[in-house]
Amino acid sequence: MIAFGFGAVKAGEVGSTLASLFVSCSSSAMGIPTLREENKQDKLQRIRAAARKLFGEQGFDLTTTREISVAAHVGLATLFLYARDKRDLLFLACNDDLAALTERAFFGLDDEAELADQLASAFRHFFVLYGENRRLYRDLLRELTFYTHGQQSVRFQAIRAATVGEIERLIRQARKRGEINSVAGDAMAAQIIFYIFAAEVRRWLGEEEVSAEAGAEGLERLLKVVIDGLR
Repeated sequence: MIAFGFGAVKAGEVGSTLASLFVSCSSSAMGIPTLREENKQDKLQRIRAAARKLFGEQGFDLTTTREISVAAHVGLATLFLYARDKRDLLFLACNDDLAALTERAFFGLDDEAELADQLASAFRHFFVLYGENRRLYRDLLRELTFYTHGQQSVRFQAIRAATVGEIERLIRQARKRGEINSVAGDAMAAQIIFYIFAAEVRRWLGEEEVSAEAGAEGLERLLKVVIDGLR
């Protein structure tokens, strides 16, 4: 028997034990997920999918955390390892899509287009995504008020900050082109434009019969008024 720090191993098993340790350490060092990490990720994906499905079909208020845990095939205790409460689960269900949305919306915009057209093009992506599941995103926007303490809140706040940052980048480029000359700072202007978008998309979500395209066009008209004031 040979004693290791974590127990005794028979002499004939030393080679296989060291090999296992080497593989485990090498996998970790090389960034290859371990079986434990894969299981954790699998549970996360199941919880996210179950939460998204139930919130989208039943709404936030009628969905229970127990229903989500049953649909995800995990216990309640496991469920709350990934989210602090039901509201946190709602953001867990949407954060991936929101992060991808921000990246997609502001990628590949025409650098020569006017600021209003650039913003309208970017925000149109938001209307399209929200329109695919109005109930889900209506509840999400309602629940984000004072959402600062959940496990998913840090990521959500980072996604929102990234969106505002992209707006500021477009404003800065427009200033360099001479399109705007306002004394207001670019960061402040970006915040104002974001708040107008947030208010308008909420109003639009409350009107079931209005298309995503019509909603985006309504926002574009408001943005042109704001941008005229920045000239």
